[in-house]
Amino acid sequence: MDVQQAVENFNLALKHCDNIVAVHRAHGGPARGRRIQEVSLDRAVIVLAVAAWQAAVQDLTTALLDTAKPTGPTPIEVARYNVLTGPVRKAIGDFATPNASNTRKLMLSAGFDPRPHWSWVAAGGRGRPLVTWSPTDIDARLDEWLKVRHALAHGHESLPVVRALLAVRVKGVTSGPTLRLDDAEACVRFLNRLVKLTATAMAAELGVPLSYPRT
Repeated sequence: MDVQQAVENFNLALKHCDNIVAVHRAHGGPARGRRIQEVSLDRAVIVLAVAAWQAAVQDLTTALLDTAKPTGPTPIEVARYNVLTGPVRKAIGDFATPNASNTRKLMLSAGFDPRPHWSWVAAGGRGRPLVTWSPTDIDARLDEWLKVRHALAHGHESLPVVRALLAVRVKGVTSGPTLRLDDAEACVRFLNRLVKLTATAMAAELGVPLSYPRT
């Protein structure tokens, strides 16, 4: 595994999200109004997007280890490397909750800290000025999407009241927020940007080229 392969895998996984969004848009037709059946598609997009993020974290951490593997002919070097990296590889396999803290902990165990690179500037929306997202902001939003995914995957009757959801952030809903296509697409965009930042910084630190496959 290398960094390029990790981002290619992530891109392939997100294409399923792209396909579901396309189906959602095509199914409804030109009529306006809330469509209950399509909510299931929105739910699927978020569950798949978070699963793709989890796999990307595992693949990128594996890439860190594989890039450092000795290439020389001395067997003892390879054996020592295998002993040292064994616990990290086990942690990769056991990785199950890809929130901000767990993601950073896993990557740190392989010698890379992604958090200093988690920052960007985004449009404020609705005529508002640009917004700078700090690592703390990104930690919080990632954890919010994890809470939404957890509620969806476990069939909870209501979703958590988190600012990741449009109903909470814009409409001020304080209980039982709805899920919309805009939310599903926002989740995909957020996780894609986070993978791009992480992979780009990792490739630079490792001194390897990277061509990121998504905008």
